[in-house]
Amino acid sequence: MATISHAYHRVFDEPFEIERAFDADYLLYASTGTFVLDIGERRWTLPPQRAALIARGTMIAVRSKGPATASSVLFGDGEFDASLPACRVFGLSELARQMILHVMRWDAGRDAADEAANAFFRALASVAGDLAAEEDETWLPKPQSPGMAVAVERMLEYLDRDIEFGSLAQAAHLSERTLARKFDAELGMSFRDFRHRARMVRAKEMLLAGREPVTEIGLACGFESTSSFIKAFRTFAGATPRQYRAGKAG
Repeated sequence: MATISHAYHRVFDEPFEIERAFDADYLLYASTGTFVLDIGERRWTLPPQRAALIARGTMIAVRSKGPATASSVLFGDGEFDASLPACRVFGLSELARQMILHVMRWDAGRDAADEAANAFFRALASVAGDLAAEEDETWLPKPQSPGMAVAVERMLEYLDRDIEFGSLAQAAHLSERTLARKFDAELGMSFRDFRHRARMVRAKEMLLAGREPVTEIGLACGFESTSSFIKAFRTFAGATPRQYRAGKAG
């Protein structure tokens, strides 16, 4: 049975979590609140005003960090010219935001022969596909073993400081040497590289989710000076924190 494009909007008054796979290519737009997307060996942060494009058949665990609102678009067969990557998080143009708001009028019970709706969904798929080509890197590799999961969770709790590696190893009940090997084997990067990436992802989330000054965000992400934070963020994101917040990157 062919899938037709349709959309729906949801408001979550409290944190939620769901795991499923869609039989359609799926666009999730976080208008307010932050979502976390677990897919395979990666975990994406989806901050407010960002969207994720997810390939059909992809098993995804979605949770919100608190109250949130989201608009979802499920695209029918053949809306995209090629298969999509498992997940891409990207920034939206004002045109794309307005298009997503517009398609919310067409839910799963819509008339499949409505040519105006069909044409609009095709146009949105084209716009979303183009925007998704410019990925906003908000993902982290996921630990694959219980010990690594404990170490990563502890590290993420203390991104505002340089927590001692030995304390992570102790929490994970591993030797420092074993833990260091597991960072490379399970996450594909060293402890320091992973922590730096985690700080950058956290900074992106904070910049989009609130109005804290850049100085405070830098401190919350473990940087001792605003200048060092801005330099590191520009290298990672291709824009300064203020430019990123204003929508000039991603």
